[in-house]
Amino acid sequence: MLESLVNLNQTQLEAVTATEGYIRVIAGAGSGKTRALTHRFAFLVNEVGILPGNILCVTFTNKAADEMRHRIHLLTGDNDTGYICTFHSFCVSVLQEDSFAVQYPKSFLVLDNSDIDDMLRIIYAERGLTLRDMTFRAARDMIEIQKLFKKPDYYLDMITMSLDTLHEKYMQAIETKDIIFYGYLYQEKKCFGLDYNDLIKFVLYIFSQNHDIKLKWQKRLEYIMIHSIINKKYRQHIDCFIV
Repeated sequence: MLESLVNLNQTQLEAVTATEGYIRVIAGAGSGKTRALTHRFAFLVNEVGILPGNILCVTFTNKAADEMRHRIHLLTGDNDTGYICTFHSFCVSVLQEDSFAVQYPKSFLVLDNSDIDDMLRIIYAERGLTLRDMTFRAARDMIEIQKLFKKPDYYLDMITMSLDTLHEKYMQAIETKDIIFYGYLYQEKKCFGLDYNDLIKFVLYIFSQNHDIKLKWQKRLEYIMIHSIINKKYRQHIDCFIV
């Protein structure tokens, strides 16, 4: 048996050496999920001959991605650890190659809370809103709820509407939440900015609308591995990445 597989139990060994088809491993905390996944990555590289750049290994946090990257480096001895990253980081990689498909430049901005607050200040000043109408924190939460649940197709406005049309929709809004939401979409499009929700939505849109781009990534990524507790918020996104 290979030295890297000696310390695996029977179930982990089965997961590591199963290299074909759809495989799901369900295990509790501390049961060795990360060990199985990292050893499977190393097995694919060292024994099957798959290039690291042809493997996508995604998780939800930067901390988990860094840990997996470190472990895999130790197992393979290769500084090239492929696409070991969060979902959002992978989406950034896709958009840096293929953002032209949504008329965005490769130099698009990934927005953090500070950037969002700067946009909110502009919106509040333009439309005469104050923090009594809604605090910035409440506004950020409202925007996320709108994007995830209330208006899940919002990204179509950002992609298909001209900047002038989106601005008109913003200026015609009457309710505070609509003023803030459409003002935010307008500000995003104006500066080619994307928040974390947009990154996933834009990539899924590209894959659903552009067969050539989807096929390119399917051919590149021979294996896709997902490490995380799967919650309802991301279940649909995970399924779309796998297909």
